[in-house]
Amino acid sequence: MSDMVYVDAMFGNLDPSQLVALHALLEERHVTRAAERVGLTQSSMSHRLKQLREALGDPLLVPARGELVLTPRAERIAGPLASALQALWSSVAEPPAFEPGRARLKWTIALPDLLVPLVPGLLDELGAQAPGIDLRVMNMPAELTEGLSQGHPMAAVAPTAFVGPSILARPLGRLRFGVTARKGHPLGRKPLTLERWLAYPHVVVRIDNGCTNVVSGELAKRGLERRVGLEAPSFLAGLFVVARSDHLFNVPIPLVDEVAESLALTVREAPLPLPEVPLALVWHERFHADPAHQWTRELLFRVVSRRLKRA
Repeated sequence: MSDMVYVDAMFGNLDPSQLVALHALLEERHVTRAAERVGLTQSSMSHRLKQLREALGDPLLVPARGELVLTPRAERIAGPLASALQALWSSVAEPPAFEPGRARLKWTIALPDLLVPLVPGLLDELGAQAPGIDLRVMNMPAELTEGLSQGHPMAAVAPTAFVGPSILARPLGRLRFGVTARKGHPLGRKPLTLERWLAYPHVVVRIDNGCTNVVSGELAKRGLERRVGLEAPSFLAGLFVVARSDHLFNVPIPLVDEVAESLALTVREAPLPLPEVPLALVWHERFHADPAHQWTRELLFRVVSRRLKRA
C-alpha cells in the first residue's frame, strides 16, 4: 500500500489542516514548537491535538520523563504521513527552470502551407539552442481552438482572422504579396503593368476556409477578373508549376526567397496594391504559463518575426 493510500485509509475523516498540524506535532513532539511551525497559537494547537486524539481514538503524544513521546500508533503513522505530505507539497511546488539545452520533447506547430519556408530557420535555431527538441509541422486544423486546447498543435502561426475564443495571440507582422514567374518568362524585364499581369493565367491555392482570396477581392473592386489557369493543392506545388510554365503566381515576398532561387523564379512587385495579411503566433491559454511552452514559443516568435521584416 502506498503512503498516500495508507494515510487516506487511516485519516480520511481529517481535513488537510488537521493533517498538517498532526505532522508538526509528531515531528516536534512539543505543542508550542509545533504551533510556531504552522503559524498557530499554543492554545489553538492544544485544541487541535485534542481533536486529533478524539478523531483517531489514540492519545498520540504522552508525557514521559519530562517530555512528550509518541504512542505506538503515532510511530506507525509518522513516516507515511510525512511522505504523503511531501508528495502533495512537491506536486504544487514551483516547477524547475526550463533548460533548453537539456530538454527532450516533441513540439508541434501548425503552419499554412505558404509558411513552410520558415521551417529551416526554425530548425537551425533549435539545433543551436535546444538540440533535444524535435519538431512536428502540421497543417492548420479545421478546429484551431479545439486543437490548441489539446496541445495538437502546441502553437500556430496563422492569419489573425483565425484567432478565436480562449486563444492568445501575439502579432508577428504582415505578409506582403508580390508576383513570381519563371526566369525567361515572356514578360522578361518589361514593366509589370496590370494589363500584362492579367494577360497570363494565374495559379491559385484553394483554401477551404470561407475567406475571399485577397487578389480576387482587389480585382473585383476594380471590376476586373483574372484567368485562374490552375488551382493548386498547396503553395509549394504552385511554385513548381510556375517554374515550368508561363503561369504567374502571387506569393508572400519575405518567405519565398530561397525557394525562388532554387527553382529559378523571379519575384516582382504586384501591379496593384494588394492588402497585407496580418499574422500572429497563437496558442491556448491552457499552456500560457508552462515554462517549456513559453521558451519554445518565444523562439518561434523571434524566427518568424525576423523573417517577416525582410520584406
